[in-house]
Amino acid sequence: MSDLDLYLKDHYWDAGQLAAHCNITVDELDEFIRLQLVPEPSYVVTDQATVKSFVFGEMAALGATPGAYFHPANKAWVMLALSADYRRDATALQQRFKANFAAALTQLNATTWRLTDSFTDEGEILASGMNTRLDSAWQYFLNGTFGLCVKNPESEFDIAHKEILQEKLVAITENGSKSKFATADMKAVVSLINDYAAASMPFSPVEYPRSSRKRLVDDLRGRLIAIDGNVDD
Repeated sequence: MSDLDLYLKDHYWDAGQLAAHCNITVDELDEFIRLQLVPEPSYVVTDQATVKSFVFGEMAALGATPGAYFHPANKAWVMLALSADYRRDATALQQRFKANFAAALTQLNATTWRLTDSFTDEGEILASGMNTRLDSAWQYFLNGTFGLCVKNPESEFDIAHKEILQEKLVAITENGSKSKFATADMKAVVSLINDYAAASMPFSPVEYPRSSRKRLVDDLRGRLIAIDGNVDD
C-alpha cells in the first residue's frame, strides 16, 4: 500500500463508503454533487497513477488506489441535503451556508482577527468585502477544498475558524518568512501556530512539501527566535 493510500485510508472515505454511511447509493451521491448540494471529492486518484485536487492540481500517485475520496465530515452535508428543508434545493442550501458563514466571520472578527475588508471598526458589515468572502467560501466548499485542508469541516464555523487562523498567521509571519519575534510576543505566536495546526489537515505525502502545513507550522516552528527589543525580520 502506497503512502498516499495509507493517508487516504486514515483520513477519508471513498465514494462507496460515504454513500453507505449516509444510506444512499453512489449514484445518488453523484447526483447531489451535480446539483451542488454536497462538495465534490477532495481527492480523485485516476487510473493513470495520478491524484487530482482543486488545491494542488494533478500529481503523480504511483501505487495509489483509483477512486474519489471525501472527508468523512461530508456525511453531515449529505444528511443536510437529504433533509426536507434542503433536498434538491441548492439555492436554499447556499443561502444557509452563506448566512452561517457570515455569522462565523462576525464572531471571528470580534475575537480572533480583524477583517478590515468586511467590517468597520464598529463591527458593521461592509457588504462588498463580505460578499466576496462568502462567494469564495461557497465555491471552495463545493469543489472540495475545505475537505482537503480543514480538519473538521462539519460546520460553517469550523471552516471559517481555520481560514481566519490561517489569514492571521500569514499576516503576522509574512507567510512564514518572519521568524524573529519579541520575547513578549512569542507566546501568542506559538499559540497561534498551535491553534492553526489543530484546525488544519496534515496533508497527504504527495502535496505536503507545497502545503501551508509545512510552511506555516512545521518549518516555522523550527525557525522561531525570540529576541528582546524591536524586531525587523
